[in-house]
Amino acid sequence: MLDSFVFRSDPAARGEHAEALLANLFEGAGWSVRAPKADRGSRCADLMVQKKGAAYAVEVKAAAEGRSDRLIPLWSQAYLQAARAANAQNRPLAVVAAPSISPRVAEQVLKFAQEYAPNGAAGVIDFAGLRRFRGPHLDGLDAEGDYPLAIRRSAPSESANLLSDLNQWLLKVLLAPELPPHLLTAPRGRYQNASELARAADVSIVSANRFVRQLQSDGYLHESAPHLTLVRRDDLFRSWQAQAKRRVKEVPMRFLLGGKSQVELKRMLRSSHSCLGLFAAAEALNFGFVHGVPPYVYVKRLGSPNAMGWKNVIPAESWEKPDVIVRQAPAPQSVFRGAVKVDDVLVCDVLQVWLDVSSHPSRGEEQADLIRRHVLGPIIRGKLARG
Repeated sequence: MLDSFVFRSDPAARGEHAEALLANLFEGAGWSVRAPKADRGSRCADLMVQKKGAAYAVEVKAAAEGRSDRLIPLWSQAYLQAARAANAQNRPLAVVAAPSISPRVAEQVLKFAQEYAPNGAAGVIDFAGLRRFRGPHLDGLDAEGDYPLAIRRSAPSESANLLSDLNQWLLKVLLAPELPPHLLTAPRGRYQNASELARAADVSIVSANRFVRQLQSDGYLHESAPHLTLVRRDDLFRSWQAQAKRRVKEVPMRFLLGGKSQVELKRMLRSSHSCLGLFAAAEALNFGFVHGVPPYVYVKRLGSPNAMGWKNVIPAESWEKPDVIVRQAPAPQSVFRGAVKVDDVLVCDVLQVWLDVSSHPSRGEEQADLIRRHVLGPIIRGKLARG
């Protein structure tokens, strides 16, 4: 967590942190939270929050100091913007934040809101734990400090794994502008903060904020770049490779009936939510190097062939040569979101292929080296980071 000096001197960090705290607060209270995407030329709320019987268009503004003469004008601005973003299905909720706000000042803001915008909802939060809300269904959000303490205690276990499934997907999103679309399916943009990344990657603001702060904490983000830019990439990619070496669940299978194996494989891939991986995926992406290894097919969860919708596939006996190896994706979000379409079947993206073949005993290191030389070398070295 950034210190109070940073929050006072950096408006962007202050606003991003306030929005993440607010999203975390609502999610923890059982609300559905999303960050709406604005149409070109239009203005939308920072957050849309909803639960049974209540929905709000939320605008949050963060001040450097928790003084009433700073917070009341900010709240007024937030309310006007929230009211503009609200519609028949939700109500406006304007929230102001600061590193520290006294209960007396919070009550002054809420009193002003009640007097001048009685039909709206209001909130005041600070980075030390204060929460004050007024409006239908908002009473249970108030807190004196225990709530953020719980967040600080739980944050390390929630964010310690930089290379969790969802975080691997977010890494691919950050790297996507440096890869052609036929090698990775992901939005291609530059993002100034976690909120923009969350919208583009279709993840929660809380998840994106944890990811960005973990990158910062581990020293993988450029400190002064205008957008989120990865640095120390050699170290990051080595850690990513090591993560991919974990033991995975897989089942050798064979085709029950005869016929051309490629035809049967395509039929298998098209009959369920599955994805071609490892060496067969490298071949499909025109980076094939290793031959003679059965094709690998990723699924989100291993099940019986019938449950997967495969009518011509059965588990191979130990003495039988498999026609295909079905593997449970260790990071299904990253694998399936980044996959590309080749000949109407899903194929693992080039980053995923490089990760997965790296430790394979059948010349996987050589296959990974070929992909690195032809595609990933400049990206890993950061030569394209400013593109």
